[in-house]
Amino acid sequence: MDPAILVTGIVAFLQALLPEISAASTVAKIIGYLVELIPIVVKVAQDVLPEIKNIIAALQSNSATTPDQLTQLAALDAQVDASFDAAATAAEADDATS
Repeated sequence: MDPAILVTGIVAFLQALLPEISAASTVAKIIGYLVELIPIVVKVAQDVLPEIKNIIAALQSNSATTPDQLTQLAALDAQVDASFDAAATAAEADDATS
Protein backbone atom coordinates (compact mmCIF):
# COMPACT_ATOMS: atom_id res chain seq x y z
CA MET A 1 0.00 0.00 0.00
CA ASP A 2 1.15 3.51 -0.80
CA PRO A 3 2.30 5.19 2.46
CA ALA A 4 0.77 8.50 1.39
CA ILE A 5 -2.67 6.89 1.16
CA LEU A 6 -2.22 5.36 4.60
CA VAL A 7 -1.13 8.69 6.11
CA THR A 8 -4.05 10.50 4.48
CA GLY A 9 -6.44 7.93 5.94
CA ILE A 10 -4.98 8.26 9.43
CA VAL A 11 -5.22 12.06 9.28
CA ALA A 12 -8.85 11.84 8.11
CA PHE A 13 -9.61 9.44 10.96
CA LEU A 14 -8.05 11.78 13.53
CA GLN A 15 -10.05 14.68 12.11
CA ALA A 16 -13.25 12.65 12.43
CA LEU A 17 -12.49 12.00 16.11
CA LEU A 18 -12.02 15.66 17.03
CA PRO A 19 -15.67 16.49 17.80
CA GLU A 20 -15.88 13.52 20.17
CA ILE A 21 -12.88 14.39 22.35
CA SER A 22 -13.86 15.19 25.91
CA ALA A 23 -10.98 13.84 27.99
CA ALA A 24 -7.38 14.93 28.44
CA SER A 25 -6.30 11.30 28.11
CA THR A 26 -7.70 11.21 24.58
CA VAL A 27 -5.92 14.46 23.75
CA ALA A 28 -2.70 12.90 25.04
CA LYS A 29 -3.15 9.88 22.78
CA ILE A 30 -3.72 12.04 19.72
CA ILE A 31 -0.67 14.16 20.57
CA GLY A 32 1.33 10.93 20.74
CA TYR A 33 0.01 9.89 17.33
CA LEU A 34 0.91 13.29 15.88
CA VAL A 35 4.45 13.08 17.29
CA GLU A 36 4.92 9.80 15.42
CA LEU A 37 3.00 10.87 12.32
CA ILE A 38 4.52 14.27 11.52
CA PRO A 39 7.96 12.97 10.42
CA ILE A 40 6.25 10.43 8.17
CA VAL A 41 3.95 13.07 6.71
CA VAL A 42 6.94 15.26 5.90
CA LYS A 43 8.52 12.38 3.97
CA VAL A 44 5.55 10.92 2.11
CA ALA A 45 2.48 13.17 2.22
CA GLN A 46 3.37 16.83 2.67
CA ASP A 47 0.03 17.85 1.21
CA VAL A 48 -1.68 16.81 4.47
CA LEU A 49 0.42 19.14 6.66
CA PRO A 50 -2.40 21.75 6.61
CA GLU A 51 -4.79 19.09 7.94
CA ILE A 52 -2.29 18.28 10.70
CA LYS A 53 -2.25 21.98 11.60
CA ASN A 54 -6.07 21.92 11.70
CA ILE A 55 -5.97 18.96 14.11
CA ILE A 56 -3.48 20.82 16.30
CA ALA A 57 -5.65 23.95 16.28
CA ALA A 58 -8.76 21.95 17.17
CA LEU A 59 -6.96 20.29 20.08
CA GLN A 60 -5.67 23.67 21.26
CA SER A 61 -9.23 24.99 21.43
CA ASN A 62 -10.63 21.87 23.10
CA SER A 63 -11.60 22.44 26.73
CA ALA A 64 -10.22 19.01 27.70
CA THR A 65 -6.69 20.03 26.72
CA THR A 66 -4.41 20.65 29.70
CA PRO A 67 -1.80 23.45 29.92
CA ASP A 68 1.01 20.91 29.45
CA GLN A 69 -0.73 19.57 26.36
CA LEU A 70 -1.10 23.11 25.02
CA THR A 71 2.67 23.46 25.34
CA GLN A 72 3.18 20.17 23.47
CA LEU A 73 0.76 21.27 20.77
CA ALA A 74 2.54 24.61 20.33
CA ALA A 75 5.80 22.71 19.83
CA LEU A 76 4.16 20.39 17.31
CA ASP A 77 2.71 23.37 15.47
CA ALA A 78 6.17 24.92 15.25
CA GLN A 79 7.56 21.58 14.06
CA VAL A 80 4.98 21.40 11.27
CA ASP A 81 5.74 24.98 10.23
CA ALA A 82 9.49 24.28 10.17
CA SER A 83 8.98 21.04 8.23
CA PHE A 84 6.74 22.77 5.70
CA ASP A 85 9.22 25.63 5.28
CA ALA A 86 12.12 23.21 4.86
CA ALA A 87 10.22 21.21 2.25
CA ALA A 88 9.31 24.39 0.36
CA THR A 89 12.93 25.58 0.44
CA ALA A 90 14.14 22.20 -0.82
CA ALA A 91 11.57 22.24 -3.63
CA GLU A 92 12.61 25.74 -4.64
CA ALA A 93 16.28 24.74 -4.63
CA ASP A 94 15.46 21.66 -6.69
CA ASP A 95 13.52 23.77 -9.18
CA ALA A 96 16.42 26.20 -9.46
CA THR A 97 18.83 23.42 -10.38
CA SER A 98 16.49 21.78 -12.89
